[in-house]
Amino acid sequence: MLKMLKYEFRRGIFPLLIVGIVIAAIELYFLISTLTEHADHSVIAVSLLILAAFCCYLFVLIYGIISYSQDLKNKSGYLVFMAPISSYKVIGAKLLSILLTGAIIVAVIFGLLTLDLSLAYSTYDSIDTFYDFLSNILEMGGYSLGGVILRLLAFILVFLIQFFMTITLAYLAVSVCSTILQTKKIKGFISFVLFIVFYVILSVIASKIPHLSNPGPNATFMEAMYAMIPQIALYFVVMVASYIGSSVLLEKKISL
Repeated sequence: MLKMLKYEFRRGIFPLLIVGIVIAAIELYFLISTLTEHADHSVIAVSLLILAAFCCYLFVLIYGIISYSQDLKNKSGYLVFMAPISSYKVIGAKLLSILLTGAIIVAVIFGLLTLDLSLAYSTYDSIDTFYDFLSNILEMGGYSLGGVILRLLAFILVFLIQFFMTITLAYLAVSVCSTILQTKKIKGFISFVLFIVFYVILSVIASKIPHLSNPGPNATFMEAMYAMIPQIALYFVVMVASYIGSSVLLEKKISL
């Protein structure tokens, strides 16, 4: 599995390098703007960095799905899936590489944002006023900054589970279509449609499941997590079931 993980990292170096160049260009823009005390441009640069984080999320998600689909279409996939390890480990290596790639990108962007805000804090006097204004707005709405941060942490954890649930659900859709349609050219489009159907059905089911409680605006991390346990459990079960289903189809049904 370690060799498969190394292979997945090597094949993703070029796209990751492009992402790194874009982030570096935005960071350079921020540094020049801040050091020359052009506040408007500093704000634009930070906004672009936050936008880049969202784009990176889409990149990792789409690339992770496309790489699996392409392996089932191309001759290179024969070498990947015919490796002397189980299909569970092959797909597991793909998911683990996506996790590590995403973690690296998040760590880099979060680190840069932290450094950028520290530099902006020491450069612009108005930053103190902004933080006070933000805290006052939250307090007027019955929120506290600490409570908002804890709720955000709960959201991030649920987001990660939902993120990998989305990828494994897409893997299952691709695997089902590859099993039924085999070498048909239309299977890529059908896989996409099937994934959308799966996702919409799951979203409807999740929306019908009630929360265990209704945490207030200042709820603790554990209180916020407790409220979302049914949804988290659903996403986790679907993620595991999709992973197992894709692995079984890959090993027993799909003809490469």
